Amino acid sequence: MSYSIYFKYGGKKYKLPVNPEEIKRSRELNIETYQVIGVGQVSVPSYCSLETFNFEAEFPGQEYHYVETSGRFHDADFYEKMFRKAQKKKTPIRFIASNEISDDISCKVLIKSVESVEKAGEEGDKYITLTLMEYKAPGKRYIAVPTATVTIKQEETPTAQTNPAITENKTYTVKKGDTLWGIAKTFYGNGALFTKIAAANPGIKNPNVISIGQVLVIPA
Repeated sequence: MSYSIYFKYGGKKYKLPVNPEEIKRSRELNIETYQVIGVGQVSVPSYCSLETFNFEAEFPGQEYHYVETSGRFHDADFYEKMFRKAQKKKTPIRFIASNEISDDISCKVLIKSVESVEKAGEEGDKYITLTLMEYKAPGKRYIAVPTATVTIKQEETPTAQTNPAITENKTYTVKKGDTLWGIAKTFYGNGALFTKIAAANPGIKNPNVISIGQVLVIPA
């Protein structure tokens, strides 16, 4: 079995001189929760977060007999500078892990954190811990819309649609996933005006609790 870890940066491919003992990879599912009258709390899966990778590896200061990069050795300072440079410049790099058994890991990542330790008696050698996050370039511009419990990213639309001029009272039927904050943001362009809607609807006892199908008066 050939276990190898590589990074591609600046058009060149670099193999780690010493393989880490383990690579931790994780991904979370974002789940939003809502309180629905007559039903109770419900959970709605919204999106999967980007994958993260974490590992610690030894980076020798000289070419010991056990290094994996015979003939193409780079010392610990070289790797640390490369990682920190990519991190500072916010540059995505390609992370590759292969063991010739399971599927290879090969994806672009951002270097979220770099931690370097140099131990007494091992001067020149470093133990570097990396936290990597999967890189996905945005395809469109997005704005973050804060709500009472979560922050939902919605595609940015022209101001004329997100902040309609209101000259008289209107009504709105609550849909799945709606919050008063989001409704106020749609009609007034300011989610903090949810209190205005709540005040105009005596049936709302708790601004954090609205039910699907509920008809709300949207005051001018």
